[in-house]
Amino acid sequence: MSERRKSPKALGRREFLKMSLAAGVSLAAPAVFVRKASAQDRVLKIVHWKHFVPDYDKWFDVFAKEFGETHKCKVEVDYVATADLPTAIAADISRRGGHDVFHLNGTGAWLYDNVLVDVTDVAKRLEKEFGGWIPGASGIAEVRGKWLCIPHWFIRYPFIINRGYFNKAGVDYNDKTTWSDLLAAGAKLKKAGYPFGIPISQTPDSNDNLFPLMLAFKAHMFDPAGNVAFAKKEIQEVLRFGERFFKETMTDEVLSWDDTSNNRFIASGKGSLVCNPISAYRTAAKDNPEVFQNLEIQKPPLGPSGVRIAGARTMSYGVFNFSKVQDLGKEFLYVLNRDSLKGMEASTGYNHPFLKALLKKPMPVIGHEPKLMLEQDFTDWVKFIGYPGPMTKTATGMYAKFIIPTMFAEVCNGKPPRTAMEEAEAKLRAV
Repeated sequence: MSERRKSPKALGRREFLKMSLAAGVSLAAPAVFVRKASAQDRVLKIVHWKHFVPDYDKWFDVFAKEFGETHKCKVEVDYVATADLPTAIAADISRRGGHDVFHLNGTGAWLYDNVLVDVTDVAKRLEKEFGGWIPGASGIAEVRGKWLCIPHWFIRYPFIINRGYFNKAGVDYNDKTTWSDLLAAGAKLKKAGYPFGIPISQTPDSNDNLFPLMLAFKAHMFDPAGNVAFAKKEIQEVLRFGERFFKETMTDEVLSWDDTSNNRFIASGKGSLVCNPISAYRTAAKDNPEVFQNLEIQKPPLGPSGVRIAGARTMSYGVFNFSKVQDLGKEFLYVLNRDSLKGMEASTGYNHPFLKALLKKPMPVIGHEPKLMLEQDFTDWVKFIGYPGPMTKTATGMYAKFIIPTMFAEVCNGKPPRTAMEEAEAKLRAV
């Protein structure tokens, strides 16, 4: 049987990140999946992010029920709103109990390394059976030689353009388009009344747009070991470029956007380009079919040296080291990843797997919608928080404190790039 109540009102990803290290939460009543009870039954409790695609949670309900039946246990799932997930995790840590498995939304194992079970055996088992992990997965999960969480899926951040507006302005976007080409095209589109929309504000989408831009210019903030190491020449270069991009292709509104703003911007027909998950694309399909017909999903533009970098938000799972059913928790992570493509189908194509064998074309949903097919190649370009190093606590803090968007915004408002960079470096070293 299943019992579910509505979780706290969902908040934006901005609030989630700002509360990454907070404590205390009110949880939704759990979904409980029970086979015929007996004294021998064990209980596996999961605190889980409430997906923005309701059908995915429905699929997860069925998955949890079937897992319980197969493994002779009871599975209880607390579906928690985005802003409340980190505080739910912190509450469990504080009382050393409450749940066994938890969902890491946008963070890696480094943030919780002191309370996670070693799941290296699960990672190796999946690696062997599914052809290995995509590049960057170990940086999310591996801490001092041990895998402490299992990366499950990530959200892609492609570019979404209005091809009709591009055609009206006499400009193009294709596989060879560079950031410099996009700057020139955007200037023409803005003059034609169809500006670009890249948020330069304290909102998670801004992180996931601007960090890949920096990497495309090789403007790194970390070394391969995860230490703070600013590529100062390149960072000043990308900040100067960002200032031009803002002034020549966008309007002041992007300085105060939240995570819903770019969706409305492109779906309403006001803008010609955003960098966002396909939620914006699907919003237009539902709310503005005329605009939707002109929307296209595009690869990220090429940087000055020809490198193409895409952003993403990662989703992983870990097992608390104070759990009394760690074996069940680890088996749950294995089976969940084994069935990743079923979850991808249920998510309408949002969930992108980390295991190589699951990338075989055609992939669920995105391999069957012509406009989304290029997203099957997203792992060729994606880089995660902290690159070229792992997703350390410092890198996670960088996102939570919006150090990158603040740095760009200050330059757009007149601060010298070198000063903005130095202030950002001081903030990052203080995380």
